[in-house]
Amino acid sequence: MPASFVYGQVALEFQVEGDRKAKAIVRYRYYAQENRVEYISIDYTDPKLREKVEGDPAMREKINEYVRRMLSKRNEGLS
Repeated sequence: MPASFVYGQVALEFQVEGDRKAKAIVRYRYYAQENRVEYISIDYTDPKLREKVEGDPAMREKINEYVRRMLSKRNEGLS
């Protein structure tokens, strides 16, 4: 049986350099049975945000945990 997954997209807003806001737009495949997220692409509205996220493994992990929790909560009650 093939793995079932959901395609999706989420925009995460961050604050960069003072009051300026920037977004990371994350496109993913979510495998609910495994609570696993496979990232298809991440686009950034600001190069400073890209630099921060891609240069900081802890920040990437926090984003990953946030997306996984959000999708897991969304999936509760659907099965």
